[in-house]
Amino acid sequence: MTRKGQPKVRTGCLTCKSRKVKCDEAKPACARCTGTGRKCEGYAVVVPSNRAIARARSRTTRLKDALAQARAGWEGGSEKATLEYFARDVAPKLPQNLENQFWTVAVPRMSKSEPAIRHAMAAIGSLFPQRSSNNPSEGGNPQADAHYSEALRLMAKKVAPERDGEDLRASNSKARADSIPFNVSASVGSLSNRSSPSLSSAGPPSAIQSPASLTPGVPSIPELVETHRSDGRGSTNPFTSPQTQEEEGDEEPTHYSDVDVVLSCCILFIATEFLRGSLDEAMQHLANGINILNNVDYDELDQTTLDEIVPKFHRLSIIQLCFYDKPGFPSLNLQHGLGPRYNLGPFDKSSSIYLPKRAVDPIILDAIRYIRSADPGSQTDSRLASKGPVMSEEQKSICASFDRWHTAFLAFVEFPRKHTDQPLPKHQGLICAETEMKYQTAKICISVCRSHDESVYDCFKDLFRRIVTLARLILDSCPDVTPEPSDFKFDFKTSYLPLLEFVIVKCRWLDIRYEAWLIVWKLATGRTEPVIRDNLHLVGKRMIEREHNAKIEEVTRDNAGLFSLPAEEMRVKDYTADARFADLVTIPDVDMEGPAKVQVPYTQRLLLRCGSCELDDLAGWMENRHSSSS
Repeated sequence: MTRKGQPKVRTGCLTCKSRKVKCDEAKPACARCTGTGRKCEGYAVVVPSNRAIARARSRTTRLKDALAQARAGWEGGSEKATLEYFARDVAPKLPQNLENQFWTVAVPRMSKSEPAIRHAMAAIGSLFPQRSSNNPSEGGNPQADAHYSEALRLMAKKVAPERDGEDLRASNSKARADSIPFNVSASVGSLSNRSSPSLSSAGPPSAIQSPASLTPGVPSIPELVETHRSDGRGSTNPFTSPQTQEEEGDEEPTHYSDVDVVLSCCILFIATEFLRGSLDEAMQHLANGINILNNVDYDELDQTTLDEIVPKFHRLSIIQLCFYDKPGFPSLNLQHGLGPRYNLGPFDKSSSIYLPKRAVDPIILDAIRYIRSADPGSQTDSRLASKGPVMSEEQKSICASFDRWHTAFLAFVEFPRKHTDQPLPKHQGLICAETEMKYQTAKICISVCRSHDESVYDCFKDLFRRIVTLARLILDSCPDVTPEPSDFKFDFKTSYLPLLEFVIVKCRWLDIRYEAWLIVWKLATGRTEPVIRDNLHLVGKRMIEREHNAKIEEVTRDNAGLFSLPAEEMRVKDYTADARFADLVTIPDVDMEGPAKVQVPYTQRLLLRCGSCELDDLAGWMENRHSSSS
């Protein structure tokens, strides 16, 4: 019987083609070659056919028409309507906390003097579900593509004005063809003599490289190289509060520092690519931003840039590490000069409560880096230790950082405030309780990561009990009534239920575990609007019955503490891979045409839920990106 033939693949590196093996087409060198110690010979230049050239010319014509229409729209007075739509309908739905003004205030304000940001806003607005009427699989969104391409062109012109001529136009025309990859590798001229923070000499120009290919059909901003330090810096703060803006009058600033603008555009471009479903290209822009931050002198950056822009790169670096860990991807440097690695307080009382809350994200980034770098052969059995799990000095240091951060956070909340300080929100109690739940969970995760046995979790009885106590306080503070539109509504699904899931599946002290399950069961069955996450209430019931060998009806609050700890061999290590729970595990939708969904290990996935609410949003988007794009 003859073998079933496969369609001939014309892509792939030259080495894999000669070996007649499947190439993963990673850039600049494929992982198939580098992983086996071979030299990747790169990729052949594919000469486009006449049909491809005709399609590219047709696409170019349509794009020019769309750009002309976009420009006419700006000139015709639609700019104000677009900015209002972005601030009113789009910005509040982007990853942020309840008081974050980056998307709702800073970006619209900066857009009034930065056309690149204005076009990026229009692209994001056009891609949003309620505004977009195009299916990406049926030709994309020409209006969004036009604005996005124009934003990239304007950004390239800003950082490389000398390349805005024939070279850039030639690159853009080449980028329109599907069969011709587009890559910007030319260096950019110095940004000195332009009032911007300079890129320091912390690293060589060669350290700033593109780790991935760029979006077909849409050019990317060129990578920045190091520049000479500039002493001239004007007042270029785009994050001024509305109150301050009113005091200074209605006149908007007309110029912002180049690094601030480029970093802001990186964030907008990443958001655009997320909405386009293009993770590779989003990570390309992230790499560009990380390379800039790794080479910039933080002392020259405005404090608001450090407060608003840099934390977004912390969170995106966590996402990249968990969902897009590629060889050669730049790592964000958290240590700058002689300053501390983390912001561990004291926090400014005039700031929002979310500023100290999201200061935990860099610690989580280091925790995930440590877990991913730990040698599996170095794992130990906690049952052989007399006082809990064996921890390295780095683990102890990360735990100590979590402790210092949480102490500073509590000091920020409890310290008496002056009338000039920003008041705490009315729901501060819920914020503090959930924040401590995350803090206690993160400490357990980093403490157990070098132990391979399930019994290690028995050492954290008090921390588990505290998590459940806080969860009960939150539930009792959120009565089962329909809130008014203006009232704060606590989100049980994003972090609260995953943290309780952690207690249910890893805490074998039945009195604590049973209380956590009762909370989950009440949310799922005892409220007007049931709150259910992946059949957790049923998983918890079966977990208790399996590991403690008792029917759930036989367990009560009074007798739960009498049950002994289950033996190690009776414990379920991962219920999602256990055949006894197969009927309760939700199988995510798989996009057969897209890349395989990354399976993030449980401890790292849990740490994603222990940071700021913006990190929660990003993690949720990544976990649901296949189903949301379908």
